[in-house]
Amino acid sequence: MKDLQHKIAYLQGQVDGMKLDDSPEGKVIGKVLEALEDVADYLDFLREQQEDLEDYLESVDSDLADVEDAVYEEDEIEDEDFVEVECPNCHEQVCFDSSILYDEDLIEVTCPVCDTVVYVNGEEEEDEDAQDDEENYPEESDVDEHDGYNKDKD
Repeated sequence: MKDLQHKIAYLQGQVDGMKLDDSPEGKVIGKVLEALEDVADYLDFLREQQEDLEDYLESVDSDLADVEDAVYEEDEIEDEDFVEVECPNCHEQVCFDSSILYDEDLIEVTCPVCDTVVYVNGEEEEDEDAQDDEENYPEESDVDEHDGYNKDKD
């Protein structure tokens, strides 16, 4: 841009040195040089505006990247498996990682509001085992102390 302005200034110097101001051709050349100077100034203004827009766009792009990171991070959290249970005491919804369901260690999940235990892993298995045991073994009334099963009930 500076090179264009230097060329225009050189041409103006040449026209001034030729003393063409009074002639009709000199007046036209002078007006053309003024127009060229205006065009060069406007191009310089546009260049500055373009640089400002580029800076602003980079800033918006950076902000957008931060927003995308926050949004996709939340999506990743939502993609994970969670279990939601209601606290029997305060009825608050309590969320916990589903991996707790299958953990071999005993883990108790408590309500963050009232500290009531809302889930203990392994309880369901114990309850199911107890039900299986009841189904597989006869009740005491069905067993004869001497012969095993009571033949009257079979």
